[in-house]
Amino acid sequence: MFLHQRIGKSRQSGFSLVEIMVGIVIGMLAVIIIMQVFSTSEANKRNTTGGGDAQMNGGLALYGIERDVRAAGYGVNAFNLLGCSLTYKPKNDAAVTLNGSGIGPVTINPPAAQVPAGDVKTDTLLVMYGNSNSPAEGDPTLAVSTSTVYRVSTPASFAANDYILAEASTRPSPCALTLDQVTSVNASTSTLNVKTGAAGMAANSVIFNLGQTLTVRAYAVRNGNLTVCDYTAYDCGKASYASPLNSTVWVPANGNIVSLRAQYGRDTSGMAASPAQMSGVVDTFDQTTPGSTADTSGLPPYCSWARALAVRLVLVARSPAFDKAAPTSASPTWTGTAANSTASPGYPLNTATPIDLSGQTNWQNYRYKTNQTTVPLRNVVWQGSQSGC
Repeated sequence: MFLHQRIGKSRQSGFSLVEIMVGIVIGMLAVIIIMQVFSTSEANKRNTTGGGDAQMNGGLALYGIERDVRAAGYGVNAFNLLGCSLTYKPKNDAAVTLNGSGIGPVTINPPAAQVPAGDVKTDTLLVMYGNSNSPAEGDPTLAVSTSTVYRVSTPASFAANDYILAEASTRPSPCALTLDQVTSVNASTSTLNVKTGAAGMAANSVIFNLGQTLTVRAYAVRNGNLTVCDYTAYDCGKASYASPLNSTVWVPANGNIVSLRAQYGRDTSGMAASPAQMSGVVDTFDQTTPGSTADTSGLPPYCSWARALAVRLVLVARSPAFDKAAPTSASPTWTGTAANSTASPGYPLNTATPIDLSGQTNWQNYRYKTNQTTVPLRNVVWQGSQSGC
């Protein structure tokens, strides 16, 4: 009886040390495998969601710019205005003059004194348009009582607080205009009262109505963000606003945007003809601003602007996650990357405007998405071709 009880007790003594250690090792191996699977899964998830975030962010940023470019030139597309310098006073700064870029729908890389350069090897844009319902060709003056009282043929086209541009002749030379504003309209006498007036105004001068909201907006990539500056509120050309970045002036609109590149789409056909005749088809893409010192077309500024039919854009968005595997070995490409010196049907000439990310730190350790589009400058196109242009 005593022997039987001792045998029973020995069978209930539990696991041995060796068995416990083997169990722990098996458990640790299982945990390691589970964590490895989880880590791989999370990495794949980050790559997928990061690429999706970049695609969405780039698409939204491009949509914002595209919306402005589509409206560009509205109210300032008359040939008598294109290429003229414009002087006006932003709400929060002293008066500024846009002369190197002048009046135009979209200016790619305007002078740094007007839009300071963005991040290295990126482009800047300056977009301009009004919101008036008046005819784009302007309203001729019937008489000028004083420098600030104009009698016009269609006073109903104007309202108090409308922004206007007054030209004393068909096309002054040099063409330098100052933004003015209507203070009141007298329908019974067909007269406009304006704030400052323009020198030399007389009968058959022209008043251009820009509406009550003038948009002059600058875009630039700064510190890896797409930033926007409202030129009607601030003098965006001040270098002190751009470096160090003043986020009140250069407002970050979209994060993780690392490159903006842009080109004009030009109609160069018929330029050797007499008179020159536009075809209304884009023949070449480049970055030469119409009417600038780099423009070798030999055309008047307004004719050169009339031949800028479209703007081609690309935005490069970056995934937010740093990838130690360095998945990117070369900068992304887009339609404007490589030069094309021989045109063929449907393939205009192209001056190379590549995307170059090499100036950014650790750029190989991120993933990128390109978003590109070609936007017609419809407010210029609707002006139609002109004899001699």
